[in-house]
Amino acid sequence: MLTSAVTYLRMVFVLLGAGVALAFMILDFTVVVLITQSNEVPLAITVVLATLIPAVSIACLGLIPGVRQIEATAAQTLLETDFPGGLPGPAHTWPDRRRTLVWFVLHLLSGAVIVVLVAGAIGAGFGALGLIAIVTAFVLASGLGYALGLVAPGLLGPSYDERIARLESETARLAERNRLAREIHDSIGHALSLITVQASAAALVIDRDRDFAVNALGAIEQASRSAADDLDHALGLLRENGRSDRTPAPDLRALEPLITSVRAAGLDVSATTDGDLTTLPAVISREAYRIIQEGLTNAMKHSTDRTAALTVSAGSEELAIRLSNTPARARSKQGRGLAGITERVAMLDGSAEHSVVDGEFRLDVRIPLTARRGDS
Repeated sequence: MLTSAVTYLRMVFVLLGAGVALAFMILDFTVVVLITQSNEVPLAITVVLATLIPAVSIACLGLIPGVRQIEATAAQTLLETDFPGGLPGPAHTWPDRRRTLVWFVLHLLSGAVIVVLVAGAIGAGFGALGLIAIVTAFVLASGLGYALGLVAPGLLGPSYDERIARLESETARLAERNRLAREIHDSIGHALSLITVQASAAALVIDRDRDFAVNALGAIEQASRSAADDLDHALGLLRENGRSDRTPAPDLRALEPLITSVRAAGLDVSATTDGDLTTLPAVISREAYRIIQEGLTNAMKHSTDRTAALTVSAGSEELAIRLSNTPARARSKQGRGLAGITERVAMLDGSAEHSVVDGEFRLDVRIPLTARRGDS
């Protein structure tokens, strides 16, 4: 025990409490001396004031919100206390302040005991009683530090409401990270797939079909610009104070340019739209765009005859998307793209199904238009 560093750290923690307790004792002693110098103050009032002054001072100090954070930091460092949910911050609610006050009083009382023992040792001189008092103070400081370490999580740790708030915050942060990952995968992945296809085609025909190669390079440039805009939007989501002029996320109003870029990449897309896509709720329009973008990217990768058919229908109650390409290459496993589509659709309370029918890969998505209508 004496060779363990934590033993001495616990003593240091208790001695910190002793220092603060000694300051209050000196304050109380000074006030009592000043009062007793006046013979007009009754003894009962002197006793009451001697009791109230340190009690009120300790209560006022212990109820300060920042005291919990200071005490918790000291407890974690010196007592090696592990707080569930992380180091607590200032106590903003009265129940948390009251718990902190109880802890603060315990800290001061443990320190006061050591002050009394050391004072007794000094008064006893260097005899046997003084040595006994010093040894007792040494052992007791370690024991009190150990005991304080046990009760610290309950008195200083985050309350139930704080733990729930932290859990909700962490869940929201992870959900935002997943959403950002989908954004980057769908937008940048689409652009890189298009660039790869165009670059490969241009390299094959540059000597015999210069016009095609020039068009392919133009499509690569356009795809690169679009990817840069999407990346700017995605990175903007990571900034605490995002720029107000950040490029907005594309939605179904940008469907025609998306189809044009895919056609330029060599995928013959037959596109049909039904209904007014411009009046859809913003969140549905944005997510539907990403779903179609990912579906077309998959078609570019897997369609053997470089053809695909897209149908987008906006009814009064739901948005329906069907994307197919024939024939379909065999897939050993489902990639991140289809998983991302399923996640996006699930967020909007919709359904996504994919299957291979007569050699044709089909993706059917249905999104109710009442989902998250208030989101923009």
